[in-house]
Amino acid sequence: MLLWLIKKLKAKNLEEYIEKIRILALLFGVVIFGTIAFYYFERGSIEELNLGDALYWVLVTITTVGYGDIKPITLGGRIIFVLVALGGIGTIAYVLEQLISFSTKNQIKVLFGSGAVKMKRHTIIVGWNAKAEEAIKELRHADEEFLVVGSELDHAALNAEEIHHICGDPTKSETLNRCNIKEAKTLMIPLEDDSETIMVALAVRKQNPNINIIATCEAQEHVDMMRGAGINHIISYAEISGRLLAHAVTEPVVVNFIVDATTSVEGFDLKQIKVEAKMKLSDMSLSEDERVIALYQNGRFILDFAPDAMLGESDYLVIIAATS
Repeated sequence: MLLWLIKKLKAKNLEEYIEKIRILALLFGVVIFGTIAFYYFERGSIEELNLGDALYWVLVTITTVGYGDIKPITLGGRIIFVLVALGGIGTIAYVLEQLISFSTKNQIKVLFGSGAVKMKRHTIIVGWNAKAEEAIKELRHADEEFLVVGSELDHAALNAEEIHHICGDPTKSETLNRCNIKEAKTLMIPLEDDSETIMVALAVRKQNPNINIIATCEAQEHVDMMRGAGINHIISYAEISGRLLAHAVTEPVVVNFIVDATTSVEGFDLKQIKVEAKMKLSDMSLSEDERVIALYQNGRFILDFAPDAMLGESDYLVIIAATS
């Protein structure tokens, strides 16, 4: 059992647990010694004294309350009083100092991203930039758990926004482990450097083969390399922005529609609903403000469909709805 525990805990964490156990053992040692020793010396001098009374006396003594309702009479009891008073009060002070120290260390780790998280089914965002900020707005609106990881983060800005963050190289196993990468569901890489994006994707895919990786691509010629690195969804930043620019010349209303549809914070929202079992479209439960604008079947979108169209398991509905 001990060997299993040591393997599960990192050496650094194990040292912290041992230190906490040592502090508690010291405190309990003083209490137990004082209780047994006081009872041994005073059981014949104080009427109806029991171990509960002796424990009460020790706790009152080391906390410096000192009610005086129970006091030592024998020489041995008085010696124990001196030992418990000196050792117990010092131990209590030491315990409090250590507890405050642990709390302060944990707060510092959170502020500077040097700690670790225990999140599960969360999204990890690599880097802190304008794209990451916009993504965070959407994730917060969807009540998704997330954190930001990177070597050069703006701790002040992230702390001001109350955003969990881990400071470190996202290509290193140590950093990814602190992000609890094995329990994460999605990795988002909105970096400006495609080569860095590929390196991060390769490192993460090795740690978690099942994670869903989403990334932006600055150069179209890097798309195939990103697919080879195991990135599931690649958003070509230059391609999409170029298309929107062209549409804005001749169809500005369409561009406004697309921009509005990509945010769930205001206006209206586009979302997907997965079909869990074979059924008719008319049997799907939708709210009054939700409208089906497309079906996704067999890898393609269907825009022309009947209200009673048959849906298969793992099909998707594309829904447009007002933002609440």
